[in-house]
Amino acid sequence: MRRNLITLIIFASLAASLITLVFLDLYNFAHQGASQSSKLITIEPGSSLKKIARKLQKQKLISSSQRFIILNRLLQNSSHLKAGEYLIRTASTPLQIIEILKQGRVFQRQIVIPEGFTLRQIGARLQAHGICQNDEFKQLISSPSILKNRQVTGPNLEGYLFPSTYNYSRQTSCRQIVEQMLSTGKTELQELLSHAPDNTLNRHQILTLASLIQKEAGNNDEMPVISSVFHNRLQLKMRLASDPTTIYALGENFDGNLRRRDLQNPSPYNTYRHRGLPPGPICSPGSKAITAAINPDQTDYLYFVSRNNGRHQFSRTLKEHNQAVRKYQLKR
Repeated sequence: MRRNLITLIIFASLAASLITLVFLDLYNFAHQGASQSSKLITIEPGSSLKKIARKLQKQKLISSSQRFIILNRLLQNSSHLKAGEYLIRTASTPLQIIEILKQGRVFQRQIVIPEGFTLRQIGARLQAHGICQNDEFKQLISSPSILKNRQVTGPNLEGYLFPSTYNYSRQTSCRQIVEQMLSTGKTELQELLSHAPDNTLNRHQILTLASLIQKEAGNNDEMPVISSVFHNRLQLKMRLASDPTTIYALGENFDGNLRRRDLQNPSPYNTYRHRGLPPGPICSPGSKAITAAINPDQTDYLYFVSRNNGRHQFSRTLKEHNQAVRKYQLKR
């Protein structure tokens, strides 16, 4: 009887020691990282815990897939690890990796949409980054539901997709990035308008005028002066005669050279033939151009011509303008 009791005590002691060692080993595993680098790993939707663990071990982010599975089940995280693309430091511990996957802290990439980009250029860049297919983008930018919900009066979203740097993940859809650019543009315009209480233009007119300024200006500091020329011409009901609008009207037919016959293009975007603003923006204007559109300098300039150095010569009369054209353009 006494011998059986001693045997039982020894067995219990050994069992307790074994359990302690197992938990100690699991504890060490949970808090132990690997080397100092990072690896990009994709967890596919519907991946099982076993598949995730094997992928992590294969990438040498964890030392044991089995212990990773046990740890997750102890923490009751088996069904809470989210799919996505993750950039994980190899120094991360299994507990840290579990937290990253549980919270869905996916890897964020960046895309830059420059000021002055047209919808065609934006679509090409989104496709190059794998966010949008060209056909899908074309459908979105002219979607009646989006145009109605965003109160866009033009035929598409030209000028409404704000140029900026955007974060996205592999899970970001084309519609999500388009909605993000629309929301950013709306917020930016509201902020700029809050500092322009005397503005009389509506949103569509502001973006249209700003897009002309964006395309015409060679630098930011000339934007308010160029804006003043357009405002002055609009007040006098003069044609804006802006080359960029004519180029936009030509679309893919523009070969880099603007010819006299192009100025006769009947398109409503051709401001050499039609008075007032064109039907809508011709590109995506940035904050500086929008600010210039709603806060023009006070001048009596009616003309400007490029000096071919990134700056313009501004004139008050047609005679002064013709002299500037001969000096900077015809002689060249």
